[in-house]
Amino acid sequence: MCAALFDEPSPEEVDKMIEEVADKIFEYDMDLVAILMLETLKPLASVYGPMGRFMVAPFLPVVGEASGRYLAAFQDKQNVERLIRLLEDKSREDARKAAEARKENKQGAGWRRYVPWLSRKEG
Repeated sequence: MCAALFDEPSPEEVDKMIEEVADKIFEYDMDLVAILMLETLKPLASVYGPMGRFMVAPFLPVVGEASGRYLAAFQDKQNVERLIRLLEDKSREDARKAAEARKENKQGAGWRRYVPWLSRKEG
């Protein structure tokens, strides 16, 4: 059990973990909150990583053996920054898709639906 707590993940595993965490954050629609929290805590990541490992060790059987590997991955500030950038990119893509959907559905939206001759494009 203790060995799993102090195992360092490989770069491929770190990439996979960052993707998984970003997907889970978007699944719960918490991207803005997560970006704010990560930006706030990023300077302290190298301090909280080892401290988190120490605090989580007794609970590993409950929270799962993989938690130690996640703590190891995110105690590196570059990995936290990569997660932030991935969340920001996904947020931009999501906002762009939403804007396109609104643009497609905008015909007849708002006050223009009451004055249809103003909503027609003349060409």
